[in-house]
Amino acid sequence: MVDPYPGCRRCPPPDGPTLCRVGASSQPVAPIADPEVAATVALLHRRHSWGRMTVTSLMAFLFAGGAYTNGESQGATPPSWFFVIVIVLGTLTVAGIAAVVLDTALLRRRPPAVRALAVPLAAHHPGGTRAHHYPPRHRFVWAVGWVGMLLFLVVAVVSVPAVVDGVAYLAGHGNTVQFDPVSYQTECNLRGGCFTSTDGILETGGAGVEASWPNVVPLGKPFPVREPMWRWGLGVTLINSDGIAVVAILLSLLIEGGAVFVLVSFVKLTRNWLRHRRTASASASASASASASASASA
Repeated sequence: MVDPYPGCRRCPPPDGPTLCRVGASSQPVAPIADPEVAATVALLHRRHSWGRMTVTSLMAFLFAGGAYTNGESQGATPPSWFFVIVIVLGTLTVAGIAAVVLDTALLRRRPPAVRALAVPLAAHHPGGTRAHHYPPRHRFVWAVGWVGMLLFLVVAVVSVPAVVDGVAYLAGHGNTVQFDPVSYQTECNLRGGCFTSTDGILETGGAGVEASWPNVVPLGKPFPVREPMWRWGLGVTLINSDGIAVVAILLSLLIEGGAVFVLVSFVKLTRNWLRHRRTASASASASASASASASASA
């Protein structure tokens, strides 16, 4: 009889043998002998990997969408490429959900007895795809997940000025310049709501730059505003209240916090990639030496 739990330890309780938890995950586990069970375990791992990628993409989409909506509500719509990033993150989320649903449907087609054997093995048998693993078991899922995380890093970079400008506004720092209202602009956000802002010229250092005020004000009547300290990324927004400054700071800090986890995963991935390269080089050198020795002996 083929052992469905190779590499696992069994304990003999009074009412019969039961599967025990495997030791440390770093210990080698023998390959699963039953092909059908092995295929089901791989399917469980793939569904789990898609689920992890979906959660990551969803969080990135919510943060990026929140930053985009916050910019719109303040009268300074982020650039079109930022909107493209939001759409791509949303698409990755939908694709991940679809993949999880598909794998779930495929699992339900497996015989119940096979699923019963595969579930505990999938929990203890190595093979899950994580962002910092190299080489990954499921390369496509791994690559899609990293696309989402790299896009999230872009969102984090462009949101840094929002933290600086928000803190500067609350602290009362920054120059006071004149804003000359020129025209009105009505835009609709992702949630279907529309708002009207005022476009104009921000007089900074003798040179005028285009800017938007988040409210409707009389045209042709300049008034003093706080000049953003960093006018790039999401820092192009003019802040007109403490509430908007607090929202910009909190949302941007949440994005930066998520970016820290992405960077940590990237550092781990780099270390694992270097370790894999060293191992592969050592194996190639050993094989070459063994071949040379065999040729000399012959």
